[in-house]
Amino acid sequence: MNVKYFVLLMILSSQAIAQNVERLSLRNCIDFAMKNQPKIKSALLDEQLQLEKNKEIIGIARPQISASGQFQYLFIIPKQRADAGAFNFASSLSFFKVDTPAFLAYQSQPKEKYSELKFGLPLNASLGIQASQILFDAGVLIAIKARKSLEELSVLNTKRTEQDVKIAVSKAYYNCVIAEKRIALIDENIRLLASLSDMTQKLYNEGFAEKIDADRLTVQKNNLQTEKDKIQNLVDLSYALLKFQMGMPLSQSIQLTDELDIDEVKRDLDLDRVVDYNNRIEMNLLQTAIKLNGYDYKRYKKGYLPTVAAVLSGSYATQTIAFKELFTLPYFPTGAFVLSATMPLYDGGTRIAKMNQARINILKNENDMIAFKQAVDLESNNAKTQLKNSIMSLENQNKNIELAQKVYSIAQKKYKEGVGTNIEILQAETALKDAQTNYFNSLYEAIISKIDLQQSLGLLK
Repeated sequence: MNVKYFVLLMILSSQAIAQNVERLSLRNCIDFAMKNQPKIKSALLDEQLQLEKNKEIIGIARPQISASGQFQYLFIIPKQRADAGAFNFASSLSFFKVDTPAFLAYQSQPKEKYSELKFGLPLNASLGIQASQILFDAGVLIAIKARKSLEELSVLNTKRTEQDVKIAVSKAYYNCVIAEKRIALIDENIRLLASLSDMTQKLYNEGFAEKIDADRLTVQKNNLQTEKDKIQNLVDLSYALLKFQMGMPLSQSIQLTDELDIDEVKRDLDLDRVVDYNNRIEMNLLQTAIKLNGYDYKRYKKGYLPTVAAVLSGSYATQTIAFKELFTLPYFPTGAFVLSATMPLYDGGTRIAKMNQARINILKNENDMIAFKQAVDLESNNAKTQLKNSIMSLENQNKNIELAQKVYSIAQKKYKEGVGTNIEILQAETALKDAQTNYFNSLYEAIISKIDLQQSLGLLK
C-alpha cells in the first residue's frame, strides 16, 4: 500500500513539474521581455518622468497663487530715535502768552536733544493671498516649444532599449537552440558508440575481436560522456542567460519550441538592400539632439530680453498687546498690484558663452551624424560579407555531414563483415561528429550574422 502511494505521488509530482515547464517560441520570449525586462521598465518610467517634467514647464507659465499667514511676538519692540524738538510741547505754546511761574520754570530746564519712540505692539498677526503671472519670458516660451522634442527623445530611448533587448533575447534564444542540438548530437554519438561497443564485445567473446578494440571504444565513449557534461553546463548557462535577458526568474523551467536550420537563415533575406539611415533609431536620436541644442541656442540668444510679470496681492493685519484681542479687534486690509520687468544688462559674458556652447554642440551632432553614417555603411557591409561567408560555410558543412555519414556507414559495414577495424570506425565517427559540430557552429554564426545585418539596416523595430 505504501509502495503504491509512493508511486502515485511520484507520478503526480512529475505531472506537476511538467505542467510548470513553459513552452516558448522566440516571439513568446521577446513579448515576455517587453513586459518584464527591468531595462524596458526603467525606459518607460523615463518616459513618464519626462511627461511630468513637461507638466512642470507648463506650470511655470501658468498663474501662481499662494496664501500666507503669520503670527509674530515681539519680545523686544523696535525703537526709533527722533529729534526731541519735533515733540516740544512748549514750542507749540509760543503763540500764546504763558508766563506762569511753573511754565517759566519748566522752560528754563535743560532739554533732551533726542527722543526714543517705540513702533508697534508686541502681538502681530496677518493673513494674505498673492497671485502672480509671467507675462513674458523668452526662456519659458522656448522651453514650452521644446517639450515635444524632449518627449520624442524619451520615446526614442525606449525604442532603442527595446531593440537592444530584442537582439539580446534573439541571440540568447538561438544559442540555447544550438546548445540543445549539440547535446542531441553528443547523445546520438554516445548511442552509436554504445551499439558499436556491444557489437565489439560480442565479437570479442566469440574470438573475432581483440580486447584492445573493446577498450578503445570504451575510452572514446567515456570521452564523449565527459564532453557531454561540459556541453550540458554550457546549456545551463545559455538558458540562464536567456532568462536574464528576458527578465524571467532563473528558477522558471522553460522549453524552446523554435527550430533553427538553413531555411530559417535564408528566410526573408535580402543581401542587396540599401541602407536607409533614417530607419536607425540612433539617427533619429541625433536629429532630436540637434533640435534640442537648437532650442538651447535660441534660449540663450534671447536671454537679453526682459522678463515681465504681474503680481496681485492682498492681506489683513492687526496689532495688539493682548492675545485674546487677536480674535476680537478688526484687521486692517492692504492690497497692491505690481507690474514688474527685469532685464539683464551685463552678466560677465555668461549668456554668450552658453550660446556658443549650444552652437558647438550642434556642430558636434552634425559631425556625429556623418560618423554614424560611415559606421553604418561599414557595419552593414561587414554583416553582409559575414552572412554570405556563413551561408557558404553552412552549405559546405551540410555536404560534409552527408559525406561523413556515408564514410561512417561504410566503415561500420566493413567492420561487421570483418574486413575493417574499429580504428576506422572511430576515425569515421570522429569525422562525423566534427562535421556535425562545424555545421551547427556555422548555423549559429549565420543566424547571428543575419540578426546583425537586420540591425544595421534598421529592420529590427
